[in-house]
Amino acid sequence: MEDLHRFELVANPSLSPDGTRVVFEQTVVDVKGDGYITQLMLANADGSNLRPLTTLGKHNGGAAWSPDGRHIAFVSDRAFQSQVWVLPTDGGEARRVTRLQHGVSSLCWSPDGTTLYGLTAVDRGGTVAVYEPDLSEEEAEKQAKEAADKWRDEPKRYDRLRYKLDGAGLSKHRFQQLIAIDVQTGDVRQLTDGPYDVHAPAVSPDGQYIAFLSNRRADPDIEWWVADVYRVAAAGGALTLLAKDLSGNALSYSPDGTKLAVFGNGPALFEYWSAAHNHLFVLPSDGGEAVWVTRDFPDTLGDTTLTDLRANAREMPPVWSPDSRAVFAQSSREGACEVVRFAADGTGDADIIIGGSRDIYGFDTVDGQRFVIAYATSTHPGQIAAVDTSGVPARKRIPRAVTEPMTETRTAFFPEREQRLDAANAFLDEVALVEPEPFWYTSQDDWRVQGWVMKPANYEAGRKYPVVLEIHGGPQLNYGCAPFHEMQWIAAQGYAVVFTNPRGGMSYGQAFVNAVRHHYGEGDAADVLNGLDAALAQFDFLDETRVAVTGGSYGGFMTNWLVGHTDRFFAAVSQRSISNWVSFYGASDVGPLFCEAQHGTTPFDDMDELWQRSPLAYVKNVKTPLLLIHSENDLRCPMEQAEQFYTAIKRLGGEVALLRIPNASHGLSRNGKPKLRAARLNAIFEFIHEHLPQTK
Repeated sequence: MEDLHRFELVANPSLSPDGTRVVFEQTVVDVKGDGYITQLMLANADGSNLRPLTTLGKHNGGAAWSPDGRHIAFVSDRAFQSQVWVLPTDGGEARRVTRLQHGVSSLCWSPDGTTLYGLTAVDRGGTVAVYEPDLSEEEAEKQAKEAADKWRDEPKRYDRLRYKLDGAGLSKHRFQQLIAIDVQTGDVRQLTDGPYDVHAPAVSPDGQYIAFLSNRRADPDIEWWVADVYRVAAAGGALTLLAKDLSGNALSYSPDGTKLAVFGNGPALFEYWSAAHNHLFVLPSDGGEAVWVTRDFPDTLGDTTLTDLRANAREMPPVWSPDSRAVFAQSSREGACEVVRFAADGTGDADIIIGGSRDIYGFDTVDGQRFVIAYATSTHPGQIAAVDTSGVPARKRIPRAVTEPMTETRTAFFPEREQRLDAANAFLDEVALVEPEPFWYTSQDDWRVQGWVMKPANYEAGRKYPVVLEIHGGPQLNYGCAPFHEMQWIAAQGYAVVFTNPRGGMSYGQAFVNAVRHHYGEGDAADVLNGLDAALAQFDFLDETRVAVTGGSYGGFMTNWLVGHTDRFFAAVSQRSISNWVSFYGASDVGPLFCEAQHGTTPFDDMDELWQRSPLAYVKNVKTPLLLIHSENDLRCPMEQAEQFYTAIKRLGGEVALLRIPNASHGLSRNGKPKLRAARLNAIFEFIHEHLPQTK
């Protein structure tokens, strides 16, 4: 368990404008403070001269190179909470630029290097709040604490459907607004206003405009999925709507300034709702009809791979080639995430230029041939590497029907010219990690499904080992080429681990991901159980008489569902779960949106449909000893979901326990306090192990 404190998690590599240096973030556990510390690291792109760029504060990130490469702007909490700092890259001290009361994010430079653009929270109907110039840091901290205490203790009135967010808490009636920051003086100009959030700002190459995404419809809570493309002049003024109905999540200008690339669900969202693949659109930078570049591309864009060993990895925007003719993006397929190149005009086939059986969770390039990537493997949480793609033939993505075989062997990394830049996690050379063994099986409707098996760390041929079946969350996510500390720790305790990607998950095509909608507990449950059976048949060291099950979020729902429909598990641990879709609709931060998208109805339209999809409806069938683990501050799957299931089983005389985790949200297993993460892992294993049947 102590190894959790030793990991150094790297993310968000960014190349200097001349392509010779790379800045990235490195996060470690702060054992004393029971939290995390993130610092910026700098290395030459040839692998030399790795060094810390920051050493002060606990959270340093969002690094952005100045256009001339002489400075790096970043966000740090070293003074006055979360502020913009600028650091000379040839040596010298960082200089604080802002005094914003509500923090800042999403930094990007003007082409002339005089202005930084970013986002800050602004009170509804108000303007950007800054600390007075003569206010000391101690006085600012006191002021912020007094304001937080006052807000905590006062009544809160809401008139919006979406008034809370997991991890952030109840709304403070603030909205993310676009601001311009003078790099020399720190003066701030507010460029947007109104009761609408702004996302993903991007500056035009001529510096005249800033494009961004925003839902500014008449009722943003009704058309919740919308994120239209807007722009505003750098000098301020009225907003211009450039494109509707792309449902964007990230964007970028082409280097020649004539086009905008947008990642979004687009028209596919209206057919598949929240199960839609992410797509690439390219539109004229002054507005007009967008080219749907990935209309026929078989896979989703972005990294959909789950792991509990990652920190602060940002969602990638589209990355342009220098000639503005191509766009680079991440794309997930069969548990891997690769870098793919698309022609900006939508012609030709997509080219895979960096890939293999790994999870590329970040990348950058300035010339379209030399890249820097952040990637994980099934036994390594992540490393930063420079990759040269020049002269290397690209590979193609071939569409695959759900009944057709996958690429059922591991694929070597390509291209071969790769130079590691970081030095994180050297301790892994001393630790015995288990390599998951992939397997494939035919499930319901003759669909091909992927799974993995991990041997126990103390594996000996000829022995049988107890099994823990893991079920992922989402459901529109997937297991893949990224490690799980949870699974490695269970394997280290002498258990085998089985995990699969049942239908509903990403990286196997749109038909696969859409299959769970309106059908929770049907084909997806069959895939989970069929995967377990396939693993038991294929791997003779798995003890079919001693199998436990666990999962979180959607995996918690599925754990609850399975124990109400089968008695084959000797123990079950359900984490941050769902037990009752009827109450989930009104209690979750995404309840109405999720139920309408995933189940196609509401409690007041078809309560019976939601009830029949609820594990609580089958609680009388539960005979499996069950531990429910739930964070008390979980707003995604609220605490009442675990309480309902616990109360019903307990009242019916079943064997059930409830572990309530304080001061934690839905993301506990990934970003919660280290001591609470360790307590959770211990609780999972201890409950399973104390119920383990003894062999004769």
